[in-house]
Amino acid sequence: MGRFNSIFIALTLFLAVSCNWNEVIEEVTPMPPEITLDNSSAVYSIMVGEMLTVSPVYRYVEDAAFAWSCDGEVISSEPVLRYTDSLAHTVFITISVTTEYGSTSDEIRVDVKAPDPGPDPEPEPDDDFWVFPQTEFNVSLGRSILLKPYDIKESDGAHYIWTVAGVQMQDSAEPEFVFEAKQEGSYVVTVTHVNLVQTLTVNVCPAEGTFYRPASASSAATVNRIYEFTPAPGQYVNEDYTANTPEEATAYVMQRFGEVKYVSLGGFGGYLIAGFDHSIDNTGEYEIGIVSHLSEEYTEAGAVWVMQDENGDGLPNDTWYELKGSDTFAATTVHDYAVTYYRPSAPGMAVQWTDNLGGSGKVSYMASYHHQDWYYPLWITADRYTLRGTRLEAHNYDRSGNGAYWVNPPYAWGYVDNFNEVDMLDSKDTNHFKISNAVRYDGSPANLEYIDFVKVQNALNASSGWLGEVSTEVCGIFDHNLQK
Repeated sequence: MGRFNSIFIALTLFLAVSCNWNEVIEEVTPMPPEITLDNSSAVYSIMVGEMLTVSPVYRYVEDAAFAWSCDGEVISSEPVLRYTDSLAHTVFITISVTTEYGSTSDEIRVDVKAPDPGPDPEPEPDDDFWVFPQTEFNVSLGRSILLKPYDIKESDGAHYIWTVAGVQMQDSAEPEFVFEAKQEGSYVVTVTHVNLVQTLTVNVCPAEGTFYRPASASSAATVNRIYEFTPAPGQYVNEDYTANTPEEATAYVMQRFGEVKYVSLGGFGGYLIAGFDHSIDNTGEYEIGIVSHLSEEYTEAGAVWVMQDENGDGLPNDTWYELKGSDTFAATTVHDYAVTYYRPSAPGMAVQWTDNLGGSGKVSYMASYHHQDWYYPLWITADRYTLRGTRLEAHNYDRSGNGAYWVNPPYAWGYVDNFNEVDMLDSKDTNHFKISNAVRYDGSPANLEYIDFVKVQNALNASSGWLGEVSTEVCGIFDHNLQK
């Protein structure tokens, strides 16, 4: 019996240890530190002289070294940041945590605001009062274009005065002005608001058809040039390619299109501009095909814009017309939506953004899937840049309820990277588009006889958990007229 008892006791001890093995492993397995910010958007706002306290939640930080840094200089080594500033500006601060088992970091943006100085009887010019994305316009004879400032700050009620060639044409509380192209020539147009003055140039070009380029037997159906590739930051930007100049970026797109491989446009507003060796005729049917990775459960819709070479210089510097889709006139669609992206202060960081509706957020760094240092395009030299376009209401949601299974239902028709039964025709990977769906600034038909350039632009500002930002993908663009 003694021997039996010894065996029983040994077996009992073995089972006890075995049952607690996972707990033992959990206790001794080394884990790198983790950071969870107390503000999910990572954007903080304080007044000049006010104290900001940021208290992240940390895990696995025993014997850790903490470092809060700004512009490369460590400003605190405490777990909790207490920050104040005497200047009104925006700063980016990085929190880094290091242990013997690894390190991690995250970034916050702090908007330091000046106190309201009260009314100024003689206000100084405010360069940030309004935005003019361009100051020179080309338009064909007989057409009209809308001239307007964007993102106007709260006005004091004063009127906007528009002049053309020194002659006052409009004095109105509305900032917009419709320029009628009645005679060829170059016109100086000014808009004045209180003591702010902006000068624009409008070139009235020859009538439509002057620079039309008919297709020939040797014309290629596919694009022959990418004029611009400006993605928004995203997890596929800079991945498996290096482009340090705009020319290298457009060459990358041409290479990918030649291989029928995807190009990611990144987050909202990212775009590319393509051209052909001929003009594409408006037949009233589907004339443009855009190849993508179409998924019935996950759409990443992009809007399509078209342009004629109105001034005949072979460049896409004329008037863009959006091709309407099923949601163009929906109440949930935002036109002239703009997002500004900010360069991160260090590699491996999320990209912060703000929009012209007062919103903000970040393009998350997806370290588990994409390891390039920067999601901010390498060939963009500015520390911030703004992308403007049409934003659709996002459809994406977590079907599982626990973050595991995200879906993004499609739109009815009229968008790139959008699985639907209308414009896919008989294809499994292509959306098709009609030039006759081109609309003017007021939503009326543009009635273009042909087009020379196509722009594809991500129309969604959304993120789907572990899948990251919603990014339109394009694999190629072609003249469907030459493939019918």
